[in-house]
Amino acid sequence: MYINKSKIILNIKKLDKTYFSKSKNLTGSIIVPGDKSISQRALIIGLISTGKTVIEDILDSEDVYHTLKAIESLGALVNKKKDLIEINGIGVGNLKTPEKPIYMGNSGTGTRLLLGLVAGSNALVTFYGDQSLSNRPMERVISPLEDMGATIICSKDKKLPITIKGARAKGFIMPINFNLLIPSAQVKSAIIFAALSGRGTSSITEYKKTRNYTEAMLKSRGVAIKIKKIKNKSITLIDGTSLVKAKSIKIPGDPSSAAFLAVAAIITKNSSICIENILHDKFRLNIFSVLKKMGAKIKIIKTNEDKCKIIVKSSNLKNIYLSDNKSSALIDEYPILSIAAACARGYSKMEGLGELRFKESNRFDAIIDGLNKSGVEVKSVKDKIIIKGSKKIKGGCIIDANNDHRIAMCFNILSLVSEEPILIKGNKTIMTSYPNFFNSLISLGANSSVYDG
Repeated sequence: MYINKSKIILNIKKLDKTYFSKSKNLTGSIIVPGDKSISQRALIIGLISTGKTVIEDILDSEDVYHTLKAIESLGALVNKKKDLIEINGIGVGNLKTPEKPIYMGNSGTGTRLLLGLVAGSNALVTFYGDQSLSNRPMERVISPLEDMGATIICSKDKKLPITIKGARAKGFIMPINFNLLIPSAQVKSAIIFAALSGRGTSSITEYKKTRNYTEAMLKSRGVAIKIKKIKNKSITLIDGTSLVKAKSIKIPGDPSSAAFLAVAAIITKNSSICIENILHDKFRLNIFSVLKKMGAKIKIIKTNEDKCKIIVKSSNLKNIYLSDNKSSALIDEYPILSIAAACARGYSKMEGLGELRFKESNRFDAIIDGLNKSGVEVKSVKDKIIIKGSKKIKGGCIIDANNDHRIAMCFNILSLVSEEPILIKGNKTIMTSYPNFFNSLISLGANSSVYDG
């Protein structure tokens, strides 16, 4: 289930039995795959654009594949040419009703954004996903979309499968004034996509900054979107439109994927790596600032307007305190930060992590459980996690990733420095976001093996 299977060189059948063991060093240069958030938005915006969109260096992963198949089902004409994806869009609000329900796999981003897009159309669509996605809450997206006029049928717990009938089937979609009380770029983007078909101006008020790719990408395609900043809040204003201009895009490397390799090099002795072609976005690069505060030897070199390379060397880390006002910028990076904290000196405290309970898995509990099994002292107090770092990580355990790619990658990284290997149940889930994760680390010198049984 990939866009270009020939590019995936991993032996998938052996993936769940592959593990890392203590490694001497990591050295060399590596290019991480395209940014997942931008890849999925490029596909969705290509669907509603007028004209042809060409996407280069798209992330070739399961999540992106399912989003690609979804836009085809909704009417996009897609042509795959080697490293390029060509999309002939159908315009705003002109989605077609697919012949059958759309399967989204594990892609929460693709599902939530497409729910917003369908809400502003006259299409009737049913979305469903795998077991992990089917357990993720959709209430935060459903509520505002219903307020805008969409008809939504789902279970009482507001989870997949979900059937949605666009508001245009009843006449038109209403604009909305929405307060985004819990930071979420996915909820914000869903509302923005619905608002494109609205009669009038919609507004979204944020109290903590979230990723702004949807706004930026739409603005660059001629959509009237304005941002007003008033004291401690930001207001996004979206005018309804009939036109999104087609614009080609080259996807930069994913900073979140780069963070896993960076932490691997930091905690592995005698290591020095260069991670190239990374999206240069201060908000997304926040994790590297945090690692630098912990004592990591990191150098970020801007290579052009929106890309950079990151040089990382082995480092002696110290503990850190992260208050809850950091949570919106780091919510996806806390799992790998917990690995860095486990290898640091002293007690690290991270606050405001409650949102981790509603990701692909309950990442809050997964971090605590995984570190405990690995021999790391860790405890939680409400939405806080406190980790006591150690120079020696015992390892020698089996950890169930519970279909969560970030949890699987995190504890594979920890296995690079543990006294005994850490075996991960559920490595296949890594294919949703970073199919060549193992190959990348092996190319840098990580020790890997395949166990029997």
